[in-house]
Amino acid sequence: MRIIDKNKDFYDYLQNPTDNIVFDRRDSFLLTKEIFCDNLRYSRCYQSRNCSHLMLLQICNTFWLFLINIIKTNDYGNVLDYEIDFINTWKDYDKKRVLINLNSISFDKLLLRIVNKQGFYRKESILSYFDEIKADIKHGNYRVDADFTKYTQFKNGKNYSYIYEEKHIPLLKACGLANYIDPVEIFCSFEEYFSLEKTSQEKTEALGTTNTDKIEMHGFDKKISFRGKSRQKV
Repeated sequence: MRIIDKNKDFYDYLQNPTDNIVFDRRDSFLLTKEIFCDNLRYSRCYQSRNCSHLMLLQICNTFWLFLINIIKTNDYGNVLDYEIDFINTWKDYDKKRVLINLNSISFDKLLLRIVNKQGFYRKESILSYFDEIKADIKHGNYRVDADFTKYTQFKNGKNYSYIYEEKHIPLLKACGLANYIDPVEIFCSFEEYFSLEKTSQEKTEALGTTNTDKIEMHGFDKKISFRGKSRQKV
């Protein structure tokens, strides 16, 4: 796979500049620690204390689950710093594949069992309930508290106006998540997405191909090339 993008991420070194699978990543933005903190603020616990979140990353049919503990906030409850714990990764081909989704999620039914008195998720409890969490993710039984996949950039336009430009592919090298993701695994997941999309498109086109199309594609003339049809006179 080769990547088209002026921006760089931590898995880009694996690309092959001559590959026919192309990842047009010009819709990317750098997910900085500041942007990450701002998004956590919108999904924060509504107390002026530390709390934690589960972060779900999906690329194609591969999933990564992280625990994000907020360790520093200001007097207004805005997030200033956080810690990341890796929980697990898995594949699920029953789920609809996506290019990339990164969301802060929560499970109401599990909340009381895996959150301690300080408002933190306990990693050991998450691991003990992981099969149940994984099943809830599989069936969509969770709430998306904040979407980290989209970012709106503001640019100066003409006559002191502003241009709003929305980006949809987060680059993960700056927010800390890249420290817990195998670059080969994420690269292969992106490559798998485009490969499956291409295969799916080819199958769809083949299903709509008529017999006449197939005859002409193989270089035959349907009027003279088959038994039972009139033959061209010499």
